[in-house]
Order: sequence, then structure tokens, then C-alpha cells
Amino acid sequence: MKTMERRQWMQPRRHRWFLVVVMLVGLGAVGVAGAWAQQGPGGFRARGGLEGFLTPEDREAIGRIVLQRAKERLGLSDQQAEQIRAIVQARQDEARADIQALRQARADLRQLLERQDADPAALKAAAERLKILQGKLLDRRLDTLLALRSQLTPDQWAKWVELRKARGHRWMGRGRRSAL
Repeated sequence: MKTMERRQWMQPRRHRWFLVVVMLVGLGAVGVAGAWAQQGPGGFRARGGLEGFLTPEDREAIGRIVLQRAKERLGLSDQQAEQIRAIVQARQDEARADIQALRQARADLRQLLERQDADPAALKAAAERLKILQGKLLDRRLDTLLALRSQLTPDQWAKWVELRKARGHRWMGRGRRSAL
């Protein structure tokens, strides 16, 4: 009999804890939804991702840190590090307009897809524009990778490949800027 009384006494406590957890999860979801809503149309990436938050000086400082890490991990000479920095900087400058055009093409396609009365020909044209821009950026990424590879010794290249694989899903540009 005491066991039964104890169970009845514990049930409301468990029920209260369950309600507290549900409320906390609900409040967290409301907070996240509010944060997303404040980002405006298209969200964080549509407005340029980190590009909108970082100054050119910030990006340059991050680039120096990344290059220093690569220099240490790959055993780059000062000359190799400088050549790689120049290659990456030039390629980023060249790609900036294409990246912006890609963002705009994605937004245009998204807007067309949201409209019920969108012309199928316009949808196909927007999708084709997006494919062309994606292909152009893939070609640029490959050219950059080949240029970087040409600056490395076979041992450094092998280390580079291992480091990239360790990054997992971001290998071959799956994450933001994968140059170094």
C-alpha cells in the first residue's frame, strides 16, 4: 500500500517536470523563430552571410591567421605562403561579383517558385542562370585548387589533402570559403 501511495505522490512531480521541459523547449523555439524573423527576407545568407558583418580588415586578419596555420601545418616556406596568399586573394577578388550574382539568382528563383502563377519558361530560365553561375564558380574553385597545388611539394599536398578530409563535409568547397 505504501508503494501505491508513493507512486501517486511522485506522478504529479513527474508531470510538473514534463510541463516545465515542454515550456522551456517552447520558449526556445519562439526565441529562435523571433531571431529568424528579425533577419528579414532571405535570412542571413541572402544578405551576404558574414560578408555583411565583417569589415575588410576583419577578413584580412582572418586570412592571415588561416595562412599562418596552413604555413605551420604544411611546413610552407615564406615564399610559398606569400604566393598562396596572392593566389587566394586574387581568386577571391575575381569571384566576388559571381558570388553576388549567384545569391541574386537564387533569390530570383526562390521568388518565382513561391508564386503560384509563375511562368514555367521564366522558372526554367532562372534555373538555367543559376546552373551557369554555379558551374562558373565550380570552375573557379577548381582553378584555384590547381594553382594552390602547383605551389606545394608532393608531401605538402598529401598533408593538405589529409587536412581537408579532416574537415569532413567541407572538402572541395562544401562550406564557406574553403581555400585554406
